[in-house]
Amino acid sequence: MNNKNSLLLPPEFFNSDLDRKINYILSTRLEVVYLFDHNKNPKDSTKPTYKFIDEIFNLYKKVNNQIELGVCVLNINNKELETLIEFCLNPLLELKNLHLGLGTGDNKYENHEFIYENNIEDVINYILKNKNFISNKSKLFIGGNSKEKIDLVKKYNLGINQWMGLDTTFIDKQNIYKDLLDPVGSLSRCIVREEQFEFDYEKIHIVKDSNLKIFEETIDNIFK
Repeated sequence: MNNKNSLLLPPEFFNSDLDRKINYILSTRLEVVYLFDHNKNPKDSTKPTYKFIDEIFNLYKKVNNQIELGVCVLNINNKELETLIEFCLNPLLELKNLHLGLGTGDNKYENHEFIYENNIEDVINYILKNKNFISNKSKLFIGGNSKEKIDLVKKYNLGINQWMGLDTTFIDKQNIYKDLLDPVGSLSRCIVREEQFEFDYEKIHIVKDSNLKIFEETIDNIFK
């Protein structure tokens, strides 16, 4: 078994003890640090959250290629396509070894005043043909369970992510993923508790906001 362990940063991660948190992450065997794309704190809308498109570049400079960064996942439907490409995709694709997840968004964690209907296949094609994506050896995956998204995974040999959900659904995804030819992203699952399957996949650990001591203890528990 060769499972990756990665981390999804909590909404208030950047508010305090930032350098100490980063140094602690870098001292571990975590492989990828992910940021999420929400305008509001998904757990408590009265509390702040980071603007990932700002913080991912700050974090990229701080970690200095000592750990890989990712987005889990970028909502392609909260902006017009031209704005999405110019202000999100193009800057992100300049980063080396980026793990970029794509989603189409819903109102489960955040109420959107307006959801655009950008064609996810057009976005996938734009990314896969982008010279920076290719030269920077970045990764691409899709989040979601719909047949449309599974079909795109098969068509373009993409990685695929599941946000918690049923074990049986995740096993179905693994059965699809194992037959892909040189996938450009990993099979991953966002989790809040440890779990084991008889196949390799990337565990993206969801960490709650906390003080520095609890944050460090939470990271330690990943490797017990």
